[in-house]
Amino acid sequence: MKRIFATLLLSILMLISVGAAVVLFIDGSLARLTGWYHFRPGMSLFPQENLSRLEEVSWMRIHDLHDTIECTREDDGSWWITAPFRDRMAPAAVRAIIDFTATAKLIDTLPLNNTTRAGIREFGVDTTPHTITLKIRTGDGEMSTIARYTLGSPSPWLADAEDGKHLLPTTYLRTDFYGRDKRIHVVSGDILPLFKNGLGGLRDPHPLQFEESSLLRIELQQRANPGQPPSEPLILERVSGQSPWTIQSPCLTEAAQDSMDTLVSKLIKLRAIRIDDPGAVPLPEEPEKILTFSMEGGKSVVFKLFPAFNSSTDGRRLCYATVSDRPVVFTLAVEPRLRRRGSGFAAVANAMLSLPVLPKEQRIRIREAQQWVYLEDFPLALSQLRSRQFTRIAAADVDKAVLFSRFDRFPLRLRRIPGDSEGQVKDVWMFSAEGLPFAEADPEIVDSFLNGLSSVPIEEVLEDIPPAANIGEVREKYGLNRPDYELLMQPRECAIRAVLFGVDMPLVRDRLPCSFSLKREKIGNKRYWVGMENDSLTVCRLSPKLMKLFSTSALYWKKRNLTNFPVSALRTLTLAYQKAPLVLHYDYIGESWTGTLGNDDVTPRINPHRTNFYVRHLQNIRVRQWLRADDEEALAALQEPAFTVRFDLEITDYSDLEQLVMDTPTEDKSFDGTTTRTEYVKDMLSEKDETDATLRDLAVGERKVEKKTITIDIAPTNTTSRKPLFYGRIREDGSIFILSYDDAQGLDGQLLDK
Repeated sequence: MKRIFATLLLSILMLISVGAAVVLFIDGSLARLTGWYHFRPGMSLFPQENLSRLEEVSWMRIHDLHDTIECTREDDGSWWITAPFRDRMAPAAVRAIIDFTATAKLIDTLPLNNTTRAGIREFGVDTTPHTITLKIRTGDGEMSTIARYTLGSPSPWLADAEDGKHLLPTTYLRTDFYGRDKRIHVVSGDILPLFKNGLGGLRDPHPLQFEESSLLRIELQQRANPGQPPSEPLILERVSGQSPWTIQSPCLTEAAQDSMDTLVSKLIKLRAIRIDDPGAVPLPEEPEKILTFSMEGGKSVVFKLFPAFNSSTDGRRLCYATVSDRPVVFTLAVEPRLRRRGSGFAAVANAMLSLPVLPKEQRIRIREAQQWVYLEDFPLALSQLRSRQFTRIAAADVDKAVLFSRFDRFPLRLRRIPGDSEGQVKDVWMFSAEGLPFAEADPEIVDSFLNGLSSVPIEEVLEDIPPAANIGEVREKYGLNRPDYELLMQPRECAIRAVLFGVDMPLVRDRLPCSFSLKREKIGNKRYWVGMENDSLTVCRLSPKLMKLFSTSALYWKKRNLTNFPVSALRTLTLAYQKAPLVLHYDYIGESWTGTLGNDDVTPRINPHRTNFYVRHLQNIRVRQWLRADDEEALAALQEPAFTVRFDLEITDYSDLEQLVMDTPTEDKSFDGTTTRTEYVKDMLSEKDETDATLRDLAVGERKVEKKTITIDIAPTNTTSRKPLFYGRIREDGSIFILSYDDAQGLDGQLLDK
């Protein structure tokens, strides 16, 4: 009898041990046997050894009162929903659940004996529960639960984030991970917004998932009408993620990089309103648009958009879509929600509110600020994606330019003289026009010309030439076989070079020169330009703004600075605009002025501040336009000038100074450490040093001085506007120009105090 009793006792103990082992294996805790766990405020919900393995979670289940979703992690790290139907899980949802599980801290525990049944409903753990179970794989291929809890409602308390600045929301929670513990806890954190649209919100709302830099090719096929074959595809390609986009079909041309960036960005941001099982949605037989995306590594994704329809519930314009790497059907928004139509005043009000008060681009930006993208905002047409830029060379890259005109004998030639960025020496542009030698061009005119060429938009594409077509016939059709202007632009050579095997080679292939043919065109009362790049297959109509940029006149490119002299060279300034001339003498060393008005000494009345400002204005003044020396209207006006400004200069010639210094033999006096630094400096500054003696002789010796007088006559034009223009003439060389009203008035200065 005793033996039977011992055997039964050992059997019972063995069953208890096996049951405990099973519970420990499944739940990671023996608290299930006791039904109670000792929680303390501030502690984590689960053992630290479990929390340390949260990144290994490979299976999770979330269920509420109505639905259940099971998810698994694939070998590549992506999460997929396996039930009720397969789909990609939103990465943000996965991250939020794991982070909440890892960081949730116990704030308080509600005692069961003080909780009424009505109060329990308020906590949500029974009425609106969301139960989350997380499992990891064990070594034998089985699953082990490391966390399980049921979320209730948001708690009214706020938890300290322990950073002294922020407070965290809290949530009611119950966990049976440790047993049949019915207590309700308050924990820090809140992931309930994940479930505001049900468990369907856990699915990835973005149909397309790829890195922007990995996309190399987009092919768009679309049908104009149902039942018709698709039109010729629109194909866009680029060599790498940093290369520019080009259009390969239906024509070969450059793509607008801004539009392509917008398109790719919108594709990535596109969100679905709803995601359904394919068996639950009757799709049309043929898609309206098919987009095929090719990425680095050979991966390809096909995105199909079906014809749009009106929602029966809220009137929105929607469409179905599918993507090849997700076996689901997306419902996408084609355009914003339409206002319900009414009658009478309501109909008028809705019609007024529906008017496109803002430009389309601004409406699109407002929508993007609301984190929503509509299909109607996608630039998918050839006209939206092709480049509207006529030239493909940036202004900063141009090194030389030649402009031939059918109306002039000599071409315009521009050449850049490189400066030195380290020495803060700017580039200088030289020009040759009308057969004259090269002279310094006005930098603002050159910048306006080059920047204008790179920014002149294409108003209309007249024809895309097929590769096999006769380009000569097309050029003749638009008169480009005898163009009014031909422009040749030479880019800078590659600045990144290296010596490989003793040969100087560019690390980046040098850019090729490009040439353009342009013809004037008149349609009605409007004038346009027809042009094409000679190496391209596109004939364009350009804005008439282009006409203002082209000129082969030397006066147009001549520097617009009226004067060019240093203040140190100024000796006398004469203003002949009164009955007697005002003659001012300037002492540069003493920075002082003396002067006479007729025979009277007016030195005490000279205002030095106004006088110095007048000289600076004289140095910086720019003519509005140079005129020909035989301009009859200007010569007639300048016969009796309104006033005259004359300044006498003495410019010292130091042109031989640099050569003399270079030719003077010098002795290397490098510091060798045998003397102190003070003695070394004294020796360098002593009269024994031959270099210092040479420099001192050059400094104190008499230099060649060139005396120069510039006399400027100013006379108003015949215009009657409130601010008329003024003619001007430099007497010494006969140059005639036009000054603006403000610049001319600045020369008529009052330099004397009353």
